[in-house]
Amino acid sequence: MTKRKQKHEVLVPGDSAWELWTGSLGAALTRSKVFEEGPGAFTRDGSCHVLALPAASLWVLPAWMKGGQAHLRDMALLHLERLGVRTPEHPESMFVDSLTEQDGSHLARVVALKDVPTPLADFRVLPDECRLSASCFPLPGNSLTVWRELGRLVVAITIGPRLAYFSPLSAARLDHTGLAELNNICLQLTFQRVLSSLSGIVLWIDDGDVESIEKATGVTVVRQERPIPQVAASSKSGLMPGDVIATRRAGEASTRSRLMVLSGAFVVSALVAAFMVFMSMAVRERDALREQVAEITPRAAKVENHRAAWQEVATAVDPNSYPMELLLRCMEPKASNEITLTHFECTRDTIVLRGRAVEISPALKYSQELKQTESLAFAWESATPTISQADNSATFEMKGTRQP
Repeated sequence: MTKRKQKHEVLVPGDSAWELWTGSLGAALTRSKVFEEGPGAFTRDGSCHVLALPAASLWVLPAWMKGGQAHLRDMALLHLERLGVRTPEHPESMFVDSLTEQDGSHLARVVALKDVPTPLADFRVLPDECRLSASCFPLPGNSLTVWRELGRLVVAITIGPRLAYFSPLSAARLDHTGLAELNNICLQLTFQRVLSSLSGIVLWIDDGDVESIEKATGVTVVRQERPIPQVAASSKSGLMPGDVIATRRAGEASTRSRLMVLSGAFVVSALVAAFMVFMSMAVRERDALREQVAEITPRAAKVENHRAAWQEVATAVDPNSYPMELLLRCMEPKASNEITLTHFECTRDTIVLRGRAVEISPALKYSQELKQTESLAFAWESATPTISQADNSATFEMKGTRQP
């Protein structure tokens, strides 16, 4: 028995209005409805609903990016930020894929949603997936294709068989203004090393003179009817607008609320019982914590006392403050009041002092008293003070060696 293919409903932006097409995956679709005014809407049957996003709702930009495949999304975000492009801040607002790779760089296609409302008239039936409207048509490879979406000209450029650029045009018709805009787009992509050559220009519109366009561009121009849209399995994008996501979540929340109401007294009783269990556990946990705090408090007080005691002796045991301690001890002799220290040098095993006195007597007295200072475990050597001829002052030097 052959398995029946799932029916798809696809909202496609037509030449002047939204169109609803139905059919199967990978096959040509059948137009079932045209919405004369405003956006379209899905029906309520069991179909898979696909929204073909128009060019006005998207950014589709190619760019060269260096780095690995795993970092393309981060690099694409930086690229859009440099261009001043703002996109919604949710994971399903953008996707990036590599068109080709060369010398460690990727020619990537960045597809991002614009921060605009989703073109849906009825949010009661939401799309199951969103695709690029350009991906619903068989685009010719290595070509530039122009058609209309909702009365506005759009252009798509393919590199090989894959879509690389897709954007609306500001020109209303494909006259000299529209051609100039197309030339600017092609020149910009050429300067970015994205576009090397075009095999042709395909027009799915009636306006525009083929011969004039060929003369202006130097490329073969072909006019064709716009193909019938189809839904290919390979054209999934993973995009989903933020307002659709929010509506779906609100619907899911509402469904959960209804289920909770239908559960009634059983759910309430279960919640009350669970609440009482949690309260009992919380009380036991609180009492256990109180006991632990009561046990720890005396030890914490002892720790504080130890800390205070260590702070009191910190100066004495701090190696950085030890030279100052030695200097203070060198000033313990009474004769230190009559001399002036001009130099103090301290190493681990020696002390060198130089000083000056108004006369030789205080210098000799200080030298003698320093040698008798018990708090300094040093053996002192001193030379005879030098007497100045100018003012009779005495300059002295002493060297102390630490005793074992």
